[in-house]
Amino acid sequence: MLRTIIFALCLFASAAFAQQSSVPQGVSVPSWKQLSAEQQKALQNFSQRWDSMPASRRVQILERYERWKSLPPKKREALREGAQNFQEMTPKQRQNMRESMRYVRTLPPEEQKRLRRFWTTLTPQQRTQWLEDGGPGIAPEPKL
Repeated sequence: MLRTIIFALCLFASAAFAQQSSVPQGVSVPSWKQLSAEQQKALQNFSQRWDSMPASRRVQILERYERWKSLPPKKREALREGAQNFQEMTPKQRQNMRESMRYVRTLPPEEQKRLRRFWTTLTPQQRTQWLEDGGPGIAPEPKL
């Protein structure tokens, strides 16, 4: 069930998390000392390497942090559960998930939308089975 949740969240968020590889003109990229205390606390895993990261990566992290803060608590909890579930997967399951998400990201936007619509038409059992079989790009779509 949790594997289904994480895949669905990734599927729906894949377009939203696509990032540019450069810093938009006019965007300032703060050093670690320039971050607020709240930002430093939330991003503490990056503290040792923050200032040596490429500016584009720091901007990406800050944008994701802002999106995270704007999420409703239930959505945040679902994402935490999904991340925990990912950690509990076998290496093969993780590899399948990565390959499937890479495949979804290569699809044209209209095909991604079609896949999202298709996903919502599946029963929970069909979703689980498809993911156990490998997911989009690995296993064929289930028959409706």
